Amino acid sequence: MTQALNEESTAYNVLYDRPDEFKKAILKFGKLNYREEQTIYVDNLDNDLKIALVCSLLHNGTRELVSELGLNYL
Repeated sequence: MTQALNEESTAYNVLYDRPDEFKKAILKFGKLNYREEQTIYVDNLDNDLKIALVCSLLHNGTRELVSELGLNYL
């Protein structure tokens, strides 16, 4: 997780280049109730999408970009 937070440029690329995939990932993640379910789901995402998801939840700059792009789904 810490490594993902250091790769915000990868998250930005996903948000700009793959907003529909990001939307699907964040919506699915938001529907999961248990940490085990969330972990299994994230483990099955491609690395770049995984970084974007982690950063959108925990990195202030990425959260701001998500908001600016209108990609707030949670």
